[in-house]
Amino acid sequence: MENDILIDFRFTKTKPGFGDLFLITGDTHPKFSPRNMAFEKLAPLGFEQLDDFFGILNTEETGDDVLVWLFPMQNGEEVFHNSGPFDAIRLSYSALRNTPETISVLEECFNTIKSALDTEVLLDGKPIQSFDPVQLKANEIVSYWRNNQVEPGSPASLLIDEDEDEDWEDEDWDEDEWEDEEENKKN
Repeated sequence: MENDILIDFRFTKTKPGFGDLFLITGDTHPKFSPRNMAFEKLAPLGFEQLDDFFGILNTEETGDDVLVWLFPMQNGEEVFHNSGPFDAIRLSYSALRNTPETISVLEECFNTIKSALDTEVLLDGKPIQSFDPVQLKANEIVSYWRNNQVEPGSPASLLIDEDEDEDWEDEDWDEDEWEDEEENKKN
């Protein structure tokens, strides 16, 4: 099950650069001057710069460290170490790793961005006009995990490996391989 909710806001008029986007932190970037002050309206949401991206940190004891991530995008892909201009921004929220109540933070971000910027909003690649489809998807994810005895935002939810690729730690070792590995360590 996909546990992340990804909402893309594609810019329909002006494409912002990194200096414009940085205004969501409430400051101007010392090296990248803004050309468009529209992102300044998003500063009250509480985004902070976290490496190349932006996020709203969780202040509660439960759930993930970051409630909502914001990624700059070009050509439908999240970009790293890039000054822009960007075609879109993406909000990412984990309905598994956060408590169900924190969806309100995502909803506030959705409504503020939708009203402050000229964008087309997409959920799973499909245009949406309101937060209703997002809430529906979050409810489905929460229901799925509760039916599997995992409470979203709980310590157990944070231990679930969401990667589909198996790590070497997850591999099944037969007894002969284990003995060979132990023998190699002794030598």
